[in-house]
Amino acid sequence: MVTKKSTNSKSSKKLTNQEKKLLNRFKQIDQEIHTLGGIGALLGWDKQTIIPNSAHSDRAEQSSYVSSKIHEIMVSKDLKNCVNKLTKKESLNKLSQREQTLLLHFKKEIKKSSKLPAEFVKEFSKLCSSSYSHWVKAREKQDYAEFAPYLQKMIKMKKQEAKLINSKANAYDLIIDDFEEGMTQKLIDPVFEELRDGIIELLAQIKKSKKYKSQKNILEKLSFPQDKQLQISKQVIQTILEEDSRYYVAESVHPFTTRISFNDVRLTTAVRKGLPLFSFTGAAHEAGHALYELGMSEKLKHTGLRDAPSFGLHESQSRLWENQIMRGNNYWKYFYPKYQKQFLGLKNISFEKFFAAMNQVRPSLIRIECDELTYCMHIIIRYEIEKQIFQGNVKAKDLKKLWNNKYQEYLGVTPKNDTEGILQDVHWVEGMFGYFPTYAIGTLYSAMLYEKMQKDIPSLNKELRKGNVESVRRWLKEKVHKYGREMTAEEIVFKATGQHLSAKPFLEYLKQKYFALYDIKN
Repeated sequence: MVTKKSTNSKSSKKLTNQEKKLLNRFKQIDQEIHTLGGIGALLGWDKQTIIPNSAHSDRAEQSSYVSSKIHEIMVSKDLKNCVNKLTKKESLNKLSQREQTLLLHFKKEIKKSSKLPAEFVKEFSKLCSSSYSHWVKAREKQDYAEFAPYLQKMIKMKKQEAKLINSKANAYDLIIDDFEEGMTQKLIDPVFEELRDGIIELLAQIKKSKKYKSQKNILEKLSFPQDKQLQISKQVIQTILEEDSRYYVAESVHPFTTRISFNDVRLTTAVRKGLPLFSFTGAAHEAGHALYELGMSEKLKHTGLRDAPSFGLHESQSRLWENQIMRGNNYWKYFYPKYQKQFLGLKNISFEKFFAAMNQVRPSLIRIECDELTYCMHIIIRYEIEKQIFQGNVKAKDLKKLWNNKYQEYLGVTPKNDTEGILQDVHWVEGMFGYFPTYAIGTLYSAMLYEKMQKDIPSLNKELRKGNVESVRRWLKEKVHKYGREMTAEEIVFKATGQHLSAKPFLEYLKQKYFALYDIKN
């Protein structure tokens, strides 16, 4: 539900000297937390890119220390005193809307943090960091059994965390709220059910088509040198981000983006053998995340509002650039000749054949390598498993079987080994249960935003065919990026599109795109 905020940015009453001191102290603490968060992010980025193999235990201690310091500040009497006094009605009404919003965010976080003992926070941070190296080893051995005990500890601690915060509330709702504020199973379930059923129906129709039955992967036998793929990735990133003085690109096993500070955003790319387009779409995806970070208002610098209001809204930015823009028909008509020059094997392959191949529907096992149409089914599988973990009593040792069964049921595929199955994602490794639903929510937001963008920019398709994405950047900065966390994700999307979360725009987008590709009549 969208709430109506006061139009008065500041009360006519002036702050007392005591209130001014409290506000200044609060802003100092906010900046300190922001700085420590950046240090923690840098440690995390380093861990997944260039850290020496023998340094993981040291990094676990360092990360644990930073997390403990942030927690220590969050539960300090100093911060509580500032927030409690400034959020009293007579003081709060004197502040700007931005200051009010930030203080109320802190009040909520303090309430939550104060219920978590410092020792628990330290132990959990240490478990998250140490479990990563065990996950890497388990992936190398393709053996889930080696990692399962650590995941069981993680599940136990997440359940304990939810109980400490609010023993009477739905544990999974509390966990989802960490990533998608205000979202609950009650709100998500009907939307995801419509999404799941819609994709199943579209997939069934596509599978009946002559093109699907006769389709071949014309790209798999061609040569796509890794160095050329990385060059293309950098071109894609530069096209989306434009300026290059505020970001840095490295390589990692799993592509990701993280903000270190206002002028320091790190993103990574990766190449997958036999999947030449993975590096392209992965680069577009992460650049979309980075553009969001770089597009927030400088007025929010060094504050807790210089952040996305939800992970779903952040994901909408990466999905929009990856799929609707850079993977769309219009942009590729411009980009394909340039792509052909890099990979000589494409010389005699027409744009139409290549575009059909790059958007080929083929139910598969790996979430980040799958086709656009089936992507959300991967998310729904994880969402349904997480619900069972926190609503029931599913043990970690049983998750592999549950995972494999759902893949067979929904996508008709079964993992040949654990690395392409339950060990493929890093999220549960780092305790991020509740994160997965945000990917589907973000995908739905991206379609809603793109639908409105097309209406607002009549020349959009023409511009994309010329390789011009400036109007996309401007629209997103004005409609989404600049607000940071000054409004909720729901408020930002509703203000931009006039719609609440819905599966309909995305299902319609899929229908138009894939029915045309597979010669299916509406």
